[in-house]
Amino acid sequence: MTSEAYQEAMSITNLDMEAKRAQALDSLIKQKRLTVESYNKRVRKKSIKLDDLVWKIRLPMGHKDHFYGKWTPQWEGPFKVIKVYSGNSYGLQDINGDMTRNINGKFIKAYHPAVWEKYVQNTQKSFPEFWEYRKK
Repeated sequence: MTSEAYQEAMSITNLDMEAKRAQALDSLIKQKRLTVESYNKRVRKKSIKLDDLVWKIRLPMGHKDHFYGKWTPQWEGPFKVIKVYSGNSYGLQDINGDMTRNINGKFIKAYHPAVWEKYVQNTQKSFPEFWEYRKK
């Protein structure tokens, strides 16, 4: 085989390889797009804005209170959103006006008062000595 024929055969092989690479790249792009579309169908965006009230997850997660046992609340709050940062981060302030540290958006959710919230407030007023003992 002459060098010209060899170079021609190699250029054809290189063209075939480039075509296969381009085809593989197109396939990868298509798969990524389908994955993104599939993911976005199931994900609901949080629409938390300034001055919204939110629940914050109790950290450490999974910690059980001895009094409540398995009925230990997983969320605490309400907190007021005072700053919205880029990257899904929020600055929170509790009802008393105390600042909390910034928290990732995956650890907060929109505030809707719980059913038992009024009950707990009434029992705290009715039995203050119990709640003082409870805090110790």
